[in-house]
Amino acid sequence: MQTTIYDADGSSSDPTRLTKQDISQRYGLSARDLRAIDLPSDGFPHILIRETTMLVHLFNLRLLVQADQMLLFHVAYQGQRSSTDNTTRVFTHDLAGKLRGDPGRGVSLGLPYELRVLEAALAATTSTLEAEYVLAKERAVKALRTLDLQMLDKEESVIHSDLRELLDLVRRLAGIEQRARHVRSAVQEVLNEDEDMAAMHLTDKKAGRPHELEDHQDVEYLLEAYYKASDTVVQETVSLMRNIQQTEQTIQSILDVRRNQIMVLEAKVEICMLGLAAATLVAGLYGMNVPNYWEEKSWAFGLLVSFCLLGTVLISRYGMRQLRRVQRVHL
Repeated sequence: MQTTIYDADGSSSDPTRLTKQDISQRYGLSARDLRAIDLPSDGFPHILIRETTMLVHLFNLRLLVQADQMLLFHVAYQGQRSSTDNTTRVFTHDLAGKLRGDPGRGVSLGLPYELRVLEAALAATTSTLEAEYVLAKERAVKALRTLDLQMLDKEESVIHSDLRELLDLVRRLAGIEQRARHVRSAVQEVLNEDEDMAAMHLTDKKAGRPHELEDHQDVEYLLEAYYKASDTVVQETVSLMRNIQQTEQTIQSILDVRRNQIMVLEAKVEICMLGLAAATLVAGLYGMNVPNYWEEKSWAFGLLVSFCLLGTVLISRYGMRQLRRVQRVHL
């Protein structure tokens, strides 16, 4: 695996290649801890705390943290790059200042080195999720506004095209919501364990001042802040997806009403055509070259025309009445 080592001052070494065995022997980890560290996938976020080491796995951001140094793993993806590559880019941006705890870098002052690294990792992850959510929300609002305008006079095919765009946005929001939920779960797991939070003070432990089980207030405050940040992304994403789905259902209902109106219109036209068919039948019978002895009658033409018109009206009225009865039954 290709790795980069950062010291306590934020200075980095040249990328080097290490095997899992080398890492296990050098940093006191077991093979089980490193099982998923080099997988070319985002995986499930988790934070492992060991005696002298903290292993942070946040999608493609994977860190091995000690009291005075950090090991950044470079994960090689096959083919298309992961959508979470932004997390690593945000984390590594001005990383030296973050590790030193410089003001204005988004890292709390006064924290030990290992907690500054953890906060920088969590901040990079949550800020990436928030940025993705904001971009998706802007696209969703624009698409919904366009749909509202197109529902007035656009064809159904154009509306379906916009609905497919909304479906893509829902899928993207679902991915953001799932990743934010995974981050929240990873933070919650550590918050539930007082022993793990106390053991995260690697600097004090190295100096011979291990923390008591209840002495972890700064870690708890840090994790609670990012738990709330990830939970906010989850809640807002779920709310936006619900609004989009409700809008989609409303539009589908309106389209169904339009289709039903078209079907009713077609049924009415066909009923009228059926009534005219009766008159056409009579005209066809009298159009045959068969003597019927009505040709000499002066009143025959008027009688036949009246009979055809009356039959057309009666059949059409009967068909319309049956159509209204069917509509009332369905309602």
